[in-house]
Amino acid sequence: MNRFQVRRATVDDLPQLRDLWQMEGFAVEDLEKQLTEHQVAHTPEGVVVAVIGFQTTEGQGRLHSEAIGWPDQADDLRTLLWRRIEGMARSLGVSRVWTTLEAPFWKSVGFKRLHEPLNLAPPAAWPAAPGPWLVFPLRGEGGDDEIAKHLAVLKAMSQAEHEQLMERAKWMKWIAMALMAAVFAAFSVWVVSYVRLRKRRPARGPREW
Repeated sequence: MNRFQVRRATVDDLPQLRDLWQMEGFAVEDLEKQLTEHQVAHTPEGVVVAVIGFQTTEGQGRLHSEAIGWPDQADDLRTLLWRRIEGMARSLGVSRVWTTLEAPFWKSVGFKRLHEPLNLAPPAAWPAAPGPWLVFPLRGEGGDDEIAKHLAVLKAMSQAEHEQLMERAKWMKWIAMALMAAVFAAFSVWVVSYVRLRKRRPARGPREW
């Protein structure tokens, strides 16, 4: 990952950014107006290989318009961009970061989907989300306490389900062992009975003609 550098986008990047945005089918003219919101990753030669938008409103942040030109190194590039953006968000006092980006990477770094209403929503000034919002809490204040509690509940539920599965597996193991023991016992009784029955039968003498 050392071969890439990350920084804020500049006007000089526009020709390359237009290509990346067009590749993703974004509204290029709208994104050009928001140029300073974007962070880019580029090679030492100045080739821009990834870009992502980071907008702040009402003390909250939004990741948007991700475009990556080198898909085989997508998560490495996302890691660099997210490291920079997270640092920026913390220094700006952002309480939480939202996104609708669908790449599994974002969930892997801690973005969570809220599965039940918490009277918590991204700023109304942001455009309607094309998919479910994911949120990454940065500060444990106000609504972030609700997020933390919600995530703790989800974790507890997951742990409880895991314990139930383990308990069920334990009982299934004991039942299987009991059935095996019962079959073995029944077989042993049959063998003993068969041996005793053989011993009780009188030996046959030679036939008389």
